[in-house]
Amino acid sequence: MATRRLLLGDWHPWVRDPIDLLRWTLVAGAAIFAALGDSFAATLLGGAAALAWLVRPVLLPRAYDLFLVLALTLQAWGEALGFYDTLPWFDNIVHFSLPFFFAPTLYIVLARLDVVPDPRDETHGRHYAGIAIITFALGVALGGLWELWEYFSDRTLGSSLQIDNTDTVGDLAADSLGSAAGAALLVVWARWGWGSVRRIPGENRFEAAK
Repeated sequence: MATRRLLLGDWHPWVRDPIDLLRWTLVAGAAIFAALGDSFAATLLGGAAALAWLVRPVLLPRAYDLFLVLALTLQAWGEALGFYDTLPWFDNIVHFSLPFFFAPTLYIVLARLDVVPDPRDETHGRHYAGIAIITFALGVALGGLWELWEYFSDRTLGSSLQIDNTDTVGDLAADSLGSAAGAALLVVWARWGWGSVRRIPGENRFEAAK
């Protein structure tokens, strides 16, 4: 297998490239924890796996696909292995990294659906400001929804995701910083004219615009 194909794919329809290996580790982890009787960890990994596979048909630019799956892997495995309890800094890393990569990815998906302008459609400053504001807002909204999920999980599923108000505010602050960084990343992405380029299955030398 040539080096380029090894790194960029397309190996097989179900294992396209190294990013798909990460997706399958989430599936395997969910199955292992389910077999061990740990339903909470199995649900976390299964949910992350489902999301990682759901974005695959979108054919995201490789960089966004890779980092989004890495962020999901970090969050799910970290929770399943108890890193949130044993590593004090781990929670902030996850709350920063998820919106950092997920917010601009969601913007790209919306651009594919023509809900928002494609990052490569315009090149003036106001357009970049709009991209940044919407991307930041998406990331902060996702962070808020996650805190609602943690509250629901603690009250109904018996988890202990929320420690106290300080922890929740700290999570939202990290979400906001990650969202701002993700917005800046997407503006840089747009500035270079890459837009919402698609990955072309079966052809790893080029990527095409929408």
